Amino acid sequence: MKPGSSPPGPGRPWAMPDWPITTALFLATFLSRIPFRTTMLYAWDSVLYTRAIEHFDVTRGQPQPPGHIFYVGTVWLVHQFISDPNAALVWVSVFFAAAASAALYWLGRSVFGREVGLIAALLLATSLSFWAYSEVAYPYTLLAFLSIVTAGVIYRTWDGNQAYVLPAGLLLGIASGFRQDLLPFLFPLLLVGLYRKPAWRIAGALALLAAGVLAWYVPSALLSGGFTAYQQASSAQSDYLLRFSSVLGGGLGALGANLRALWTFLAWALAAALPLMAWFIAGLTRKRWRPVLHDRRFWFLAVWIVPSVLFYAFVHVGEFGYVFSFLPAALLASAWGLTWLADAATSRADARKRFLMLTAGLLTVCNLLLFLVFTPQFSANKLAARDEILRSRVDTIRAGFNPADTLIVAVFDDQQVRYYLPQYQSLSFDPTEENAVSIGLGPAIRHVVIFEGYLKPAGGGQEKDLPLAWDQVLRFMDRQPGQNSVMVDWKTRSVSLEGN
Repeated sequence: MKPGSSPPGPGRPWAMPDWPITTALFLATFLSRIPFRTTMLYAWDSVLYTRAIEHFDVTRGQPQPPGHIFYVGTVWLVHQFISDPNAALVWVSVFFAAAASAALYWLGRSVFGREVGLIAALLLATSLSFWAYSEVAYPYTLLAFLSIVTAGVIYRTWDGNQAYVLPAGLLLGIASGFRQDLLPFLFPLLLVGLYRKPAWRIAGALALLAAGVLAWYVPSALLSGGFTAYQQASSAQSDYLLRFSSVLGGGLGALGANLRALWTFLAWALAAALPLMAWFIAGLTRKRWRPVLHDRRFWFLAVWIVPSVLFYAFVHVGEFGYVFSFLPAALLASAWGLTWLADAATSRADARKRFLMLTAGLLTVCNLLLFLVFTPQFSANKLAARDEILRSRVDTIRAGFNPADTLIVAVFDDQQVRYYLPQYQSLSFDPTEENAVSIGLGPAIRHVVIFEGYLKPAGGGQEKDLPLAWDQVLRFMDRQPGQNSVMVDWKTRSVSLEGN
């Protein structure tokens, strides 16, 4: 098949095999997540979302601006049936991971054909970081699902179906209430879809987009002390990101850091599909590029991917799950590139089909081995370890230390400390704003507990430790006479007790 030609099947009504394939993808993804669900709030933002379920107010960081109010509302609804807020958050992650896999098959089938759709869906379902984020209290599998569905509806407008113009505008507005970053990332796709459409449809789509945005903006503001307070909180969050992680604030150093992080995050997300993505890019640099550049499907993927990549490179890329906004497009490109490889390998239809099945099966098995058997970052082993160690730290502190005479030092796990151990005093600071912090110790404090394993005692107190799960230890220092302050030095990752 020539790279610029239309594949058999896209755009046509679904055949009977498509429905059982979609159902099987959803169920297999959903059921595969159940044994590995985490039981403790995974990260800083997980706690903020939990607090937002109880009381939404971005001015109090419940959650951080702009708030993702529709996501919080979805979790709140699940929480009415599941009393544990972490479990409610995780079940939402599980469900939308399964929905994203099924949706990517639908999109790939519609745009490229059944082969590309199925391969991309399998690679997404077994992606290392995507699987891991399916098991924790984070919204990023929802980000992937909404990106797929919204892009898919917009593609219908690219394909000339004017009936999808108005729904595409409304869907993007509503989707941005779950994840506001979808609005700037997918708006260029919508603009292309509106090109050369009747003026009344363009106006209607933009009006419905605005209505969808207002549907989340207004309640977010009203629940956060009013429009002025909401806007101030959102501006403060934007200013923080621009100051500490963007090219505007950090220059070329920030660009380099963002690019390194983006590459790392994408590599973990692509996992076994990384060679396919490399093959796709290499294919564009050889003789294939001319027909591909005349193929609307290539430009659909490019306009989907590029806005996210530019934002992450020049402004902020803070979490591994951020790349899920364009990971589905990257996997579609990878699967498309695999069909090129099959075309180059053989001209026989039966041999080509076997090649695709074997290669896709091998890559899927590699992803399964990475998550289930080996122990890289985001593997099942690492997820279980973090979950159990966090619980062990909390339980050990509760059992061994009196809240009245104990100070807990934490950095990135500070929100979990405040949530699970609210009776204890805690010290935290933002390492992006300062390299070290020192505070005075009240007269009642006798013990300084170091919550996170990457922080080490640096002397000044009597150092001790207690055993934790997974052969870890909880380090703490007993205060000695004359010591009246505690200092945390981020450069050396050390905690010390100091005197006058």
